[in-house]
Amino acid sequence: MTILCRIGIALLAASAAHAQARGSAPPLLKPFAAMSEQRAFHTATLLLDGRVLIAGGFRRDPDGYAEYYSSTAELYNPKTRKFSNTGEMGYRRGGHTATLLTSGLVLIAGGWSDMGVVSSAELYDPAGERFTTIGSMNARRGGCTATLLLDGRVLICGGIDRDVIASAELYDPQTKRFTPTGSMNTARYQHAAIRLAGGAVLVVGGNTRRNAVLSSAEIYDPAKGTFFPVADMEQGRCKEAAVELANGMVLIVGGSDETDWRGKLSIIERYEPSTGTFTRVPDLKRPRYKIPASLAPRLDGTLVISGGDPAIEVLNGQSGESIVVATLDKAYYYSTATALRDGSVLILGGYDDNIRSTDAAWILKQ
Repeated sequence: MTILCRIGIALLAASAAHAQARGSAPPLLKPFAAMSEQRAFHTATLLLDGRVLIAGGFRRDPDGYAEYYSSTAELYNPKTRKFSNTGEMGYRRGGHTATLLTSGLVLIAGGWSDMGVVSSAELYDPAGERFTTIGSMNARRGGCTATLLLDGRVLICGGIDRDVIASAELYDPQTKRFTPTGSMNTARYQHAAIRLAGGAVLVVGGNTRRNAVLSSAEIYDPAKGTFFPVADMEQGRCKEAAVELANGMVLIVGGSDETDWRGKLSIIERYEPSTGTFTRVPDLKRPRYKIPASLAPRLDGTLVISGGDPAIEVLNGQSGESIVVATLDKAYYYSTATALRDGSVLILGGYDDNIRSTDAAWILKQ
C-alpha cells in the first residue's frame, strides 16, 4: 500500500471518528439512479472496459408470495452514470455465479429459477452484447461458488439440488465444457471460495441440508485436482463474504449461524496461507449476513461492505478495523457492491426484511 493510500485511509478514519465523537449520524446515501427492474440475488461483474454487467436476480409480487426470476441483463456505464439494457440470458435465474474470464467473456452458471435449481450455463460477450448458451454443468447447483484459476479455467464447487453437493467441476474456456474434478471433503452450499496468491482455492464455511452451519475449511490444489482440509474457523458460518488482501491473507467476514437472521455475525477471521490457520481480528461494527457479493475491495487497500445492514462500513485491510461511513434507508440482503476504477463503489439492489426487492442504485464515492 502506498503512503498516499495510507494517508487517505487515516484521514477517512479520523473524519468518521470525529463525526462519531460529535454524536452526528453517518450521512444517508441516496439512490442516484434505478436499474431497469427490481433485482436481488443478481450478479454484478466489472468488465475489462470498466462497465458493469448486471444479470438476473429475483423479485416477489406485491403480495409478497410468488417469486419471479429474471433473464434480463443491463450494463452500467460509469462514464455516463447510466444503465442500458443488453442481451437477455437464455434462462431465468438468481443466485447464480458470474465469472469474468481472461478473454473478457463472462461465464454465467447455475442458480435457482422458477422451476428450481438449474445446471445450465451461458457466456456473455461484451463486444456483441449477447448471451450464448454453452450446455450444462454435470450437476444442478444453487448456492455454489465459481473461482477463476490462474490457468483460465473455472472451479465450480458445492451447492444444493435435492441434497447438498460435495462434488466439484472445472470449466475449460478452450473447449467450453465442464469436467468433474476431485470432490470436497465436506458437502456444502452458501459457502465462500477465494483464490489464493499461489493459485490454490480456499473454500470455507457454508451450510448443510440439516441447516448445520460449517466451520470447516479446505483447499483445492489445481495441479492435483484434489481438496485437502485445513484448520477450522473459530466461528461456523454461512452466507458470508471472503476477500484476499494484498499481503496474501484472506478475510472471512460476517455470515450467520444455525439460527439464520437471528444469528447474524459481526465476526471477522483472517486466514494465513503459510500456516493454514484462522485468527480472529476486530469485529464489524454491525452484524450482517447474505453478503457474498456485498464486499468490494478497492485499490487503496480498503474494503467496502454494504449489505445485510443499513450501515455501510469501510474496513482497513491491514488492521481489520472498520468504520461506518454512510447508511442506506434500510438493510438490503443479497445486494451487490462493485469497486469501480475511480475508487468509487456501485451498490445495487437487494431485498429488505419483508423480502421486497429494489431497483435502487447507489454510489459511494472514494
